[in-house]
Amino acid sequence: MRIRPSDRSAPPRPGPVVTGCLDAVLGVLLIALETLLSGIALWAYTGSAPRPPNPDMAEAGPPGMDWSGTLVLAALTAAACVIGVVLLRHGLPIAGVVQLIGVCLLLVLTLRAWHSAYEDAHPEPGDARAYAAS
Repeated sequence: MRIRPSDRSAPPRPGPVVTGCLDAVLGVLLIALETLLSGIALWAYTGSAPRPPNPDMAEAGPPGMDWSGTLVLAALTAAACVIGVVLLRHGLPIAGVVQLIGVCLLLVLTLRAWHSAYEDAHPEPGDARAYAAS
């Protein structure tokens, strides 16, 4: 039995320029979406009015550490990292690398939020008089 070559030619594959360009656009769009979600979460977190202090407090001192902003940013960072790894595993290296660069920026923001909350909860010893009961 002899196999005859087909008269139809195979459809051309897109070149590396087309797939690379689409890859980069996908990475940038994902970063823009995550930035929008992070901005909305940060706006909702910082937009809330602070609670007045409880007058029945037995001991005046600095407020406890607020973990909500840090945990929200950490969850967004972890989700972005998972998306970046999935993009790399599915053969989209440029989008994956752009995504992981965005993850690094989100990680820096997360650490800054944690440090700010830590500084608010643990003031310098000289600042203790600012929290003294009047």
